[in-house]
Amino acid sequence: MVGLLWGGGCLNYLGRIMLTRMRDSIKAAIPMGDDDFGALTMVFLLVYGVLSPLGGWCADRFSRSRVILVSLGVWSLVTWATSYAQTYQQLLLTRALMGISEACYIPAALALIADYHRGSTRSLATGIHMSGIYVGMALGGMGGWIADHHGWPSGFLALG
Repeated sequence: MVGLLWGGGCLNYLGRIMLTRMRDSIKAAIPMGDDDFGALTMVFLLVYGVLSPLGGWCADRFSRSRVILVSLGVWSLVTWATSYAQTYQQLLLTRALMGISEACYIPAALALIADYHRGSTRSLATGIHMSGIYVGMALGGMGGWIADHHGWPSGFLALG
């Protein structure tokens, strides 16, 4: 279970970071200023932060596994849809939707880990899951390479 969540956490953060590494390619394809690009990150974090308690509430009320699966399913669709964004407004919308999809993952994943790992294995299991998040953040740096060699939409298309 922790191995599956490791993969989910990795993908979750990879998609989050990849956009920032594609900055120049995205700005060249979709006209926007630096402040507009910053707003792409801001809207994601704002939606994510505001809705994370709701994600925790869902994980407490419904099957944690299903909350995770729905979160990853929506995340996949939004990531895929991001590759088709042609205007700043479309890109801004996909980032807001990404915040919604990701707000449910971490609370449900950590609660599920706590359900399966009590006592002496809980910290190790949580640490393994967190390493997936950091690997995803590191792999997000590939976004710039993908954008330079294949165009920025291809990274989101493949990841979605």
